[in-house]
Amino acid sequence: MVTLVMGLICYLKVIAAGAISCLFAANAAAECLDAPDLAAYQTATPQDFALGPTRTDRLGRVVAPVTVNGQGPFRFIVDTGANRSVMSDDLAAHLGLTPNGFDNVHSVHGVSVAPLVSVDRLQYGDVALNGEDLPMLSGRVLAGEQGLLGVDGMSNRRLRMDFERNCIEIVLSRDARRLRGWSTIEGDMRFGHLVVVRGSINGIRVRLLLDTGSDSSLANLALRDAFNARLRHRPREEETIAYTAGSTVRLEDAILIPSMRLGELEVRNVTAYVGDYHIFQLWNLTEEPALLIGMDVLSQARGLAIDYGRRTVHLQIRDRLRFDTRLQN
Repeated sequence: MVTLVMGLICYLKVIAAGAISCLFAANAAAECLDAPDLAAYQTATPQDFALGPTRTDRLGRVVAPVTVNGQGPFRFIVDTGANRSVMSDDLAAHLGLTPNGFDNVHSVHGVSVAPLVSVDRLQYGDVALNGEDLPMLSGRVLAGEQGLLGVDGMSNRRLRMDFERNCIEIVLSRDARRLRGWSTIEGDMRFGHLVVVRGSINGIRVRLLLDTGSDSSLANLALRDAFNARLRHRPREEETIAYTAGSTVRLEDAILIPSMRLGELEVRNVTAYVGDYHIFQLWNLTEEPALLIGMDVLSQARGLAIDYGRRTVHLQIRDRLRFDTRLQN
């Protein structure tokens, strides 16, 4: 049995069935790459390299144009916390796809069962991402988008997201050019797809998971206990509600992290919601402090790259970066 690990946390939103948004632009490469990289792009084999513009949804997550069985492009949330890509039920109906089985979907909050649909080709540009059965979820769970682009197609590839230029790049790790001026962090590969890196919070060594499919940052109980042991007082955040895999998650407990470090990136005033979340149990990250970093933090950098072939994370840091990620209820 194959399971889907889904890092998505989303607020409910409904769009019309079969809505299609064409996101490609003719001069995408010139807009997204500097001159040395643009030259490499123009001579690369199309099947090994893809680059194009993106947009963000209303929660700030990256949405990329993806084609399915040669049709599209369709709006897929780029989700580095999902080990398989996902299609919305509205998109499946639009493409005339019918379920051929069922599988488990593991989300932040728990496990649910989702129908599967067969897909011959899932592509970003000319890069084939997979040809397997995809779990089908309600468009409401996907915040109105048409799918999730998981990391199942990223093996031995580097995924780069430019938050300033609004574009992403997928390239083979062996062909990826060095990212000049970017901070590089060595990571560990877990379960064949999840890159986990080390960080520091108030002197506490923490396992960090970068989840572009989540709008919020989540802490496990071990991090809360270690954090509170170093502080006499901590602010209590107001209750917030999020939605994941069709069920409500009530985020009642939170810690305010004055400062944390991820490589050369220093982040201040991070609100992390605490819980015994299912996703930490699934990833065997309950005994040591761990933090799932969402787009509330990641989007404050200029760019993010995850190299699944070299097990490294790269961050392009803004000048004089100083920001507050506390969320309003």
